Parts: sequence; C-alpha cells; structure tokens
Amino acid sequence: MLAIFKTITLLAIALLFAAAALLIPAHLRSIDIAVLEANAANGEAVDAVLNETIRSAHIGSTLRIIKATRVAPAIAQTYQAQVQALIKQRPSLRASGGSDRTLEDFLELVQAKPHAGIQPLPLLPQLLPRSERASLSGMLAESNNANVAALLGARDIPGLIRLHPASHAAGAPYDAGILTLALLIEGGHFSPAMAQRIGQTASQASLGTPAAVRALEDFAIATLSLGRQLDHRSLADLASIAQSLSDWGEMATLFRAQPDRVDALYTALRFEGASSPIFTYLATYPETGNRDLDAALANGPRATHEILSQALPIYRPGSGLAATVIPFLSQYRPHDLVQLSLESRSTALALKACLFVFSGLAFALAMGAAWRASLSEVKPIARSTPSIVARNFFISLVVALTLWALFEPEILKSKNTDTDSDTAPRIEFVVADTLESLKSPVKAMQELNQVTLLVLALFFITQLVIYCFCLIKLKEIAKQKLSASLKLKLLENEENLFDFGLYFGLGGTVLSLILVAVGIVEASLMAAYASTLFGILFVAMLKVINLRPYRRHLIIEANSEIKDPDGSLMKNIEL
Repeated sequence: MLAIFKTITLLAIALLFAAAALLIPAHLRSIDIAVLEANAANGEAVDAVLNETIRSAHIGSTLRIIKATRVAPAIAQTYQAQVQALIKQRPSLRASGGSDRTLEDFLELVQAKPHAGIQPLPLLPQLLPRSERASLSGMLAESNNANVAALLGARDIPGLIRLHPASHAAGAPYDAGILTLALLIEGGHFSPAMAQRIGQTASQASLGTPAAVRALEDFAIATLSLGRQLDHRSLADLASIAQSLSDWGEMATLFRAQPDRVDALYTALRFEGASSPIFTYLATYPETGNRDLDAALANGPRATHEILSQALPIYRPGSGLAATVIPFLSQYRPHDLVQLSLESRSTALALKACLFVFSGLAFALAMGAAWRASLSEVKPIARSTPSIVARNFFISLVVALTLWALFEPEILKSKNTDTDSDTAPRIEFVVADTLESLKSPVKAMQELNQVTLLVLALFFITQLVIYCFCLIKLKEIAKQKLSASLKLKLLENEENLFDFGLYFGLGGTVLSLILVAVGIVEASLMAAYASTLFGILFVAMLKVINLRPYRRHLIIEANSEIKDPDGSLMKNIEL
C-alpha cells in the first residue's frame, strides 16, 4: 500500500513539474502570443503612434495604421473624426495624404480638384497625365539640388528594356517614376546618402553606362509599384527608412506580391523601420507569416519588432492534448513568467527545460517504485547504484524530449519547409535580392541537421535507458542467493529483455520512415536507419561485454556444483 501511495505521489509531482514548465511562454521554434501582448502596453503603444501621425497631419498614415492594427471601433471613429476635421481645414490633404510643402506647391500649380471621402489618393495616378508631368518637371527644374537635376537629365536615356523614355508615346510610366523620385528627393524624404546614390546612378545612366541604366530602370519600376498604391505622405515615410537601392526594391516587391495587404505592409515597415526583416520573415513563413504579422501589428511597434527580430512564428497549440492543456494552463500563468520570457528568452527556455527534466526524473522514480513493489520476492538494488542513477537520468531526458515534442511539434520539423503549395501566399522576386540568395542551401542543411540530431539523440538516449534496465536485471539476478544453474535459467528467461534494444531499434526505424513519409517529422533518413544501428550496437555491447562473461562464470560455477553436490550455495556474485 505504501508503494502505491509513493508511486502516485511521484506521478503527481511529475505532473506538477510538467504543468509548471508549460506555464512558461517560451518555445524553441516559435514565440508565444503572451510575449507579444506584453509589448502592447494595454494599447498605449498604438495610440502613441496614431497621436503622432494626427498631430503631424499625416492622414494617410493614420488611416492605414488604424486598419492594420485593428483598433477598436470606438477609438477608430475618434481618429477618423480628427482626420475629417483636418481635411475640412486643408482639402489638399486628400491628394497628398499629409503635410508636404513641395507637393502642395505642385497641386496648387496644376489646380488639382479635391475628391470626396477621407481616403487619400495614390500619388502615381496624379502624375501620369502629360500636363501634370510637364508642370512638375518645370517646377523641379528650378531646384538647386544636384540629385534632382541628375534625375531630370535621365528622363530620355536610351537602353531601357522594360520601359520607354519620357519622350516616347508610352513613356508616361517611366517619366512618372523618375519624377516621383525627384519629388521625394526635393522634399528631403530620402536620406542624403540615399539621395546621392540615386543621383549618381542617374548621372551614370545619362552617360550610357548599361549597368546604371538597368539599375535606374529597376528603381523606377519599384517606385511605380509603390506609387500606384500609396499616397505621397506614406511613400515619403517609406523613403525615409530606405537605406539602399535594394531596400526600395524589397518594399516594392512586397507591395507587388500582396496588393491586398497594403495597409499591413506599410504599417509593418513603419513600425520596424527596415524592409529586410519583413521581407525575410514573409519569405521564411509563407503560410503563417501574414497572420502572425497581423497579430504582432495589433500589439504595436514593440511587438512587431519582437517577432521580426526573433524571426519566429507565433506558437499555436496543435490538435489533441496540447490544444486542451495549453489554453487551460494559460489562464493561471503568472505575469512574472511572461516578463521573464520577454526579457530573457534563453533563461526562460533553460528553466523550462529543467522543469521538464525534473518531471521526467519524478516519473522515473515513480516507475522505479512501482517496479520495486512488483518484485517483493527479489532483493532490491540500492538506489545509489550507478546503473539505477543512469537509468533515472536517461529516462528523465527521454520524458523531457517527449513532452517538449508533444507540446511543440515544430521542433521536429525543419524551419525551411516547401512553399510550393498553391494555397500558400508567395513573394516573387524581381529585384537583385532573390529568395535563393536569402535562403542559403548551407543554412537549410544546418536547420535540417538540427532536427536530425534531435531525433538521433532521442533514439540514443532511449537505447541507453534500455541498456541500463538490462544491467539492473543482471544485478538483481546476481544478488539472489540461488544456485548457478538456476541463475542460468533466469538469464535464459530474460533473453527477450536483453534483445529488446534490437526490437526497439527496428520499430524506431519503421516508425520514423512512416512519420517522414507522411510529413509529421522532417528529418533525414539517416536518423531512421540509425535507430536500428543503435539497437544492434547496444545489444551487442550488452551481450559481449556484460552478459557473456557473467554467463561463463555461472557455467563454471554450475559445473563445480555438479562435481561437489554437498557444497554450500555459491556466494553472491557481482558483475
């Protein structure tokens, strides 16, 4: 009865340790939504950005951020009322999207007519008419900015492949793209270094340098992709964070690939202040990237930066046990654990791993207590015996790995998954930075090796546990005060136990091949075949190093007993 109570108590302790580990919102291959919500500051982070844009009369930015962050309807109506008040004071904001002296001078020059509604107009359609382009180029010609002059001098360069020069009948798109760049430079929206690069590229293109012509054409195409969907003020915000020509191209590629997510992409770029993290994140997680990014945007700039800097998807419990246990436990999660995961993810992961190991250790002790209770007629082995200690340690590791894989199955999958699904959103790259250059084959193989090594470690540790069980059984038989012939029969009876490592190895190989075939585990086939190899090696080691010498010793003792039938029982034999 005492043994049953002890076993139940240890199992309860194991469950408590496992529950404590699951309360920690830290994961190896994902980020918990609780960590992102901790960055939200009760919605004050988004409110601070919206107040900033409203005070600056950037109505286009304000409306886009409201939609992307999914602000509560009551709060959204308040900001929309402020936008309407600004438009009533300055109707030109409908055309510009925000206060900008250079563009307003142009709008006044062409006598642009305001349109109805509060949604600002995209910039590009306003520049496509020939008369507007002529007026804008005349206004910019009076600029003292050398970079603007270089762009105006590149309006009619030869050698364009996808577009036509401004003087051509179909040259409106290229001309509008060049004039948009010149307008942004004149307004001081590009950094001085960026403006100088654009000006130098335009100057080289005017001299007929083929590489510069191609670069300027790509830059103009990128500007067209952005200008056809963004108002001038929003476009100026993106220009301020572009640090290189490739940054501008990446932004255009994002908007071109996902035209229905303009508000979300603009807000993410505004919050993050760089294009590469967003570009890489959406390319790495084509299936969940948009949904996870939207969840981060709803929690403000810090949450967006957190998920992009970690470059991890949001953790979502799968079906089965995790889907039931995790939501239940999250109701009782202490805030301190969320703060720990937010401030030091590595520390939180280490604590979670320790709790899982303690849970496995309590489980191993519970199984040991149950086993001892079932062998009342056999003299138990001391718990401090090295084989017992090793068994408990390795069982705790197996339980920890199993629990972690059960509640976070992503650790058994490679990060770089196949994105050829027809339903997965894609990003098509037409600028210099391509998906192949972002995802190095060496990195992909490293990620795959991490999964493979995890599976190999699980098989190896399990074989060590089986090996320790067999050693314990040998110790138990050796310590019994029985004749050598009877001990030989007991060893023969345990032959299936001694071969269990081989059976497990073969079963692990078959199971691994099935899991790999159906896509549940994304590991190398080497891990599957290694399961059988580990089984062969451990069984061979057990039988050659441990079992064979002991059996030989018993055979000699049994022969001595036959020759000396009146002799006393043999002494307790130890390995």
